[in-house]
Amino acid sequence: MCGYRIPVFAATAITMPDIWNPAFATLHSCFRQLPDPDGWQAQASWPDCGHLNRLLPQGVCMQAGIPVRFLPQDEHIPHPELYYEERIYQHGIVSTRDANWHDFLNALIWVLFPQTKAVISTLHAADLQQHGKPRTPQRDALTLFDENGVIIAATRHELLQYALDFDWQRLFWQERAAWGKEVGCFIFGHALLDKMLTPYVGVTAHALLVEVADGFFGLTLAQQQAQLDQVMASAVRDGCLESPLHLNPLPVLGIPGWWQNADAAFYQQDTYFRAKTRERKTRIIRSL
Repeated sequence: MCGYRIPVFAATAITMPDIWNPAFATLHSCFRQLPDPDGWQAQASWPDCGHLNRLLPQGVCMQAGIPVRFLPQDEHIPHPELYYEERIYQHGIVSTRDANWHDFLNALIWVLFPQTKAVISTLHAADLQQHGKPRTPQRDALTLFDENGVIIAATRHELLQYALDFDWQRLFWQERAAWGKEVGCFIFGHALLDKMLTPYVGVTAHALLVEVADGFFGLTLAQQQAQLDQVMASAVRDGCLESPLHLNPLPVLGIPGWWQNADAAFYQQDTYFRAKTRERKTRIIRSL
């Protein structure tokens, strides 16, 4: 449950200042998904790039086997003429600002979903090479998911269909008991994590929907994330993010335990839990 005491019907974003808070993982339950959420309590100041590099799994590489690494985004950053994504693809360099929540959280997502992050950077670079500066629908979709994405994984197809249909009452209220057992939300977007430091009613993610095998929720969190990383890397490579219309809006504070939402009245806010007004191209990705 969110530790903030923002009124339930608030709709104004409050930005967390870029001041290190070693207890940040206690601010919202979604931060329990991040690497070693309790270990940050002993970190007296912002982790530097060296610290973040040590968290990366072995063998995270870009083209030609170049290893991914975080480097400070300052006047010494190599290849300053390249776009951010090109620098990652060509040289494995993830430019990372010091003392910055957004970039710190981005690094942690690289730790959890390295294959998917690498595919996203590769597709950005390919689009830049082919189309130049003008942004393509694919680049817009890749950016939306990279910044604000979640993965909704479920063992029952109908739970994902409720999300596609914007049937929030069924997904969040009538199926409350299914959350954590048959359906779960895995945050991918680092900007979304940034918002969840100071959450407010109105926070909406861009979701990809994945149908998983029956035993998925019996796995450890790390095993679940590793499996989703493989599935998502393959799906993104195969074109599941060709345009923003392939993403499904999701009002994440409707997830049981992610807000003060234990009352049915919460889900009657039609300005947040909106009805579906147009068809999208979102498809259910199957990992079975």
